[in-house]
Amino acid sequence: MAQDTQRLEPGITRRSFLKGSAGATLFVLAVGSVGTVIAACAAKPTADFEVTSSVDFNHSHKIRVLGADVDKPPAEKSVTSDGATHTHAVVFKKADFQALRKGQEITLTSSATGTTPHTHTFKIKILVA
Repeated sequence: MAQDTQRLEPGITRRSFLKGSAGATLFVLAVGSVGTVIAACAAKPTADFEVTSSVDFNHSHKIRVLGADVDKPPAEKSVTSDGATHTHAVVFKKADFQALRKGQEITLTSSATGTTPHTHTFKIKILVA
């Protein structure tokens, strides 16, 4: 018991020092955990998603947008649509991916291909669940 009342500084006992230190340690751990949770939420990667084009010549096409491109946009990227008899290319600029990341809708027009050249329009926006 004599050690519990031993003075470290004027007015501070070993017991009061340890109690105060334990509280401060718990506070630092709690604040650190909250920061980790917030950072983990902010770093959640964007999921890949598909977009269907407008209908032209009685058909449409789909393209797949990679979430990694939205999160870290390349300067430019060409994406090719699906298609049994022909495909179309859509070119994304860095600003397009940045707009998607901000939740904005973008509109891109495909290249004209096929035996009857035609284009398709893709209205693209990331859907938030």
